[in-house]
Amino acid sequence: MSSSGSIIDARARAGLSQSQLARRAGVPQPNLSACEAGRVQPRPETLARILAATVPL
Repeated sequence: MSSSGSIIDARARAGLSQSQLARRAGVPQPNLSACEAGRVQPRPETLARILAATVPL
C-alpha cells in the first residue's frame, strides 16, 4: 500500500478528521492533505509520526 493509502486508511480507522490528525501529529493540515492526495511523499520519520498519531490515546 502507498503511504497516501496508509495514511487515509489509518485516519479512517481512527475516526479522525485531517485537522485532528494533523494537530496530533504536529504536521500542518495542508501538508497532510498533500500526503493523502499523493502530491507529496512524506519522509519516513514524518510518516511514522502521522501513523503513530492515529493510535488511540
